[in-house]
Amino acid sequence: MKHLLRNIFATILLGAASAAVVPGNGLMAQTVKQTKKMEPDMNVIPDKTIKTDDGIRMTVCLVGLPHTSQRIDGVDLVMGSKLVKATDIDGIDFERYFQFEDEGIKSIDIDFPFKGALPKTAKLVFHTVKGDITAQAR
Repeated sequence: MKHLLRNIFATILLGAASAAVVPGNGLMAQTVKQTKKMEPDMNVIPDKTIKTDDGIRMTVCLVGLPHTSQRIDGVDLVMGSKLVKATDIDGIDFERYFQFEDEGIKSIDIDFPFKGALPKTAKLVFHTVKGDITAQAR
């Protein structure tokens, strides 16, 4: 009887574990869709904005495929019809290639000579050798 209960319990656990990785399961389908392909060669995720004496400094996370290279030639902050060009970048250099390491994540700081409140509709435009990449600034 003890062996029978142990076998039933093991069968239930094995069935529950295999149900978690079956492709028809909703969780697995979402994960496959997320990791299937990145739309641009690099995704931009804004982190925080700090006011400085000269304007603002934005910390941004760049996400790319590990062991691939990218180059950023310039960054624009676009707020409606107003365009503000970045004056400095830390973490990488403008017009020089950098590589995404094993994690595929690179954190950079970008300085803009902009004073005032950053509107919610502001966008960042990264000019790369592979084309422009647009992202929300906040």
